[in-house]
Amino acid sequence: MTLSRFTTGLVLSAYNLLWKAAVPLTRNHKRLKEGHPQRTLSENRLTPSDIWIHAASAGESYIAAELATELAGDEAPRILITTHTRQGLEVLEKQLAGADATHVTACYAPFDAPSLMNKAFQQVAPRLLVLVELELWPGMLDAAKKAGTTIAVINGRLTPSSFKGYTRFKGLLAPLAPDFISAISAGDADRLKALFPATPVEVIPNIKFDRIPEAGSPAAPVPNLFPDAEGRTIYLLASVREEEEQVVADMCRGLLERDKNALIAWFPRHMERVDPLCLDLESACLAPVRRSCCPSMDADTRLVVWDRFGEMGAAFASAHSAFVGGSFADLGGQNMLEPLAAGLIPVMGPFYSNFSWVGDDLKQAGLLITCETADEAATQLVRLAGLCQERQKTLKRFQELIASRRGGTRATCRHLIRLAGM
Repeated sequence: MTLSRFTTGLVLSAYNLLWKAAVPLTRNHKRLKEGHPQRTLSENRLTPSDIWIHAASAGESYIAAELATELAGDEAPRILITTHTRQGLEVLEKQLAGADATHVTACYAPFDAPSLMNKAFQQVAPRLLVLVELELWPGMLDAAKKAGTTIAVINGRLTPSSFKGYTRFKGLLAPLAPDFISAISAGDADRLKALFPATPVEVIPNIKFDRIPEAGSPAAPVPNLFPDAEGRTIYLLASVREEEEQVVADMCRGLLERDKNALIAWFPRHMERVDPLCLDLESACLAPVRRSCCPSMDADTRLVVWDRFGEMGAAFASAHSAFVGGSFADLGGQNMLEPLAAGLIPVMGPFYSNFSWVGDDLKQAGLLITCETADEAATQLVRLAGLCQERQKTLKRFQELIASRRGGTRATCRHLIRLAGM
């Protein structure tokens, strides 16, 4: 046993003790209490599978579903997909609704306690563990190594700041290194190679591009998603994070001042923020209404806080302009591709490092607007709302820009079949 492996083993033993102390405290945690029996394996929904795909949350779950769909067929491998969040599980259940349940199952991931993960790998016995976008969970990785399971990281990305943090633990990570990594850009590949020098790394187009229609018109608005809102200008605020709520609230004031016909749809990134967010917006005299309590969006309704998960994607089709969150605080930005797929040029704050692999090109092409202040963002949103009749043209420009970047799903699946020995 090498010194690195010995040290990692000691750290994992301490990590397991911390989990044993923490698990009882998670029963009433606002995010973790749902699915708690699955997370602790007291209600075990793990099924024996050839490939175990782990997708941390909603965004990664869309990618996992793309992979499962591509791998489907008469001789399809048995696939288990796990996630940490309710939103992720809802995405999987919706995206895989027509899938053969004997080939694909989805459930909550066990907590990362090494003792739980060892038990999980004994039951699932996967040939291949697939981690979406570099989710390095030490308990899961160690259990996979002990079980002799091949490990792949797909759609891998690693920002410079995250790389700096990971390098502090490079020695501890070495015994847990993946067997294969696909990176979404050359820069990400270089950082991943530096972190895992013994692991083969290949640049493969981002799977998210395959979710964008190759041609055609933007999707039609969904009936009754915005009831009685005919003639209103709909401003969609997508995936707003807690750390930027005050700035976005100021942006809302700017929108309401500039456009007396404005209807603002605020989609929080995390649903547990709905209650405190509404209280804060009420204190700021912005008169929020929850979507679940809003049968009509007439002229008296100005700001709707969306408390129903899974409707944001469809809402872009009805919106006249869109802001994408995670960008007015240094959080890396949320998915700017979704509004573009609906023919809307997104407005963001100055931070989008999570999407720098495409954001810089979009910005240069005039398909992304970044702003330094709430006032500037409000001005741009109103301007773009006046141009929403050009959404077909916007979508075509976007499709042309990403045409050469498609094919990541198929290329990734070829590697997965090879790595699984199938």
